[in-house]
Amino acid sequence: MLRPAAALCSILLLSLAHAAFADPAAVTLTYAPCGGMICLSVTLADGRNHVLLLDTGNVNSWLTAETARALGLKLEPIEQDGKALPGLFRLGAQSVSLQGRALSGRFLALEREQTGELPAGVEGALAYTLFKDKVLQIDYPHLTLRMLEPQQAGGAGSGSELKLITFGKQGPPIVVGRGFSINGKPASAQIDTCYTGTLLVYTDAIPELGLERAAGQGRPRYFPYTDGGVNMNEATAETIAFGAYVLAPRPAIVYFPGTGRNPVHEPDGLFEATVGNALFAHSVVTLDFHAMRFSVQPG
Repeated sequence: MLRPAAALCSILLLSLAHAAFADPAAVTLTYAPCGGMICLSVTLADGRNHVLLLDTGNVNSWLTAETARALGLKLEPIEQDGKALPGLFRLGAQSVSLQGRALSGRFLALEREQTGELPAGVEGALAYTLFKDKVLQIDYPHLTLRMLEPQQAGGAGSGSELKLITFGKQGPPIVVGRGFSINGKPASAQIDTCYTGTLLVYTDAIPELGLERAAGQGRPRYFPYTDGGVNMNEATAETIAFGAYVLAPRPAIVYFPGTGRNPVHEPDGLFEATVGNALFAHSVVTLDFHAMRFSVQPG
């Protein structure tokens, strides 16, 4: 059940106050799990706190057009073939603050028809590109996000390889980690903190992972925040693991692209799967955007 916007903001502001007593060498925030995603309290240009999603599956940070207008920002239409794309605008470089730590990056503004359904109170999202050369650690059991400088993180070079791979041959570069396995067979997966499921196996990877039978037995489930709202087929596998760490024992819940008016976008076979927050419910995930390494450990 989604919390009303006022209650969500109160929780985030209280968490922000508690974070002030944390290690000053790192940004440490308690986040709110909104709609199965990660909601952060972020200070924008007006000096006020706003609720934004953490979206490691997106190359562009963005604000709703409504929020951008309220902040007095200039919305520059984006054109393609001489025509303005509906509901999509450039905001240019913007500065945001997490626990007093400023981050800068390019933002877009999106009208509601572009954002799709959002949890109550959410006004935008922070993409992985905003954290260039930083280390992000998501402690799912304790609902805690830590942002570290590389020299503060330690363990340089640990974990598996993290790569930027285009989503499809014409798509934007997104964050893909190695080291996963499904029923003991290796798989590379996009790490997407706006995907609320466990592990989505793409069509091209079903035969090579030996999941034809599971894919044929899936039950439909609707995901409102993925690709503007899509159907996936829920089934089970033997295990899902990262290295030797079993993330989901038998029966492990997995998903496959479903059918419907709005299909799941697929990556043209460039990687096998996408992993989401539900898979990491009992884990600590570290994304090192400096060394480009990735690890998952028991929480």
